[in-house]
Amino acid sequence: MRNYPIVGVMGSHEHDWEEYADPVGDLLARRGFNLLTGAGGGVMTTVARSFTMVKDRKGVAIGILPAVDYKGQNLDTAAYPNPYIEIPMITPLSAKAQSDVMPFSRNLVNVMTSKALIILPGSHGTRNEVSLALHYNKPIILFGPDSAFDDFPEEPLRADDISHVGRFLDDVFGEQK
Repeated sequence: MRNYPIVGVMGSHEHDWEEYADPVGDLLARRGFNLLTGAGGGVMTTVARSFTMVKDRKGVAIGILPAVDYKGQNLDTAAYPNPYIEIPMITPLSAKAQSDVMPFSRNLVNVMTSKALIILPGSHGTRNEVSLALHYNKPIILFGPDSAFDDFPEEPLRADDISHVGRFLDDVFGEQK
């Protein structure tokens, strides 16, 4: 496997936000990135599906799996990883952080492993990933309707058009990507 940059895509585990996740997966695959997600449902499945559908792509779909799900139960191996994850990374960590100041969860691995993050609409876990990304000075962009990010920090760039996400990637990685 070549050393292509890893871009994390985070978002809802319940809703697929297809109108945003599909173009992100396609863009990352066509530009030669590796995709990293939490390997579950919702946005994670949709973005990985569109990523893996691109023929002749260079990158792979990586999934960071928790040992414990969002309800505190042992991981349901029927739900994790989603069928589009090519490299599942199993951790001993929970799917969600206990708090933003005790971030030892899959979210921390997602953020620290990613060279940049594209955040789609989500709830507490996604907000936790945004807080971690800001804390660790990771390049980050929120992609979706403004109203979906009302409860999110104001600092990150925001976009509602895939071309803005492309420019964000150009700024982070240079225009060759």
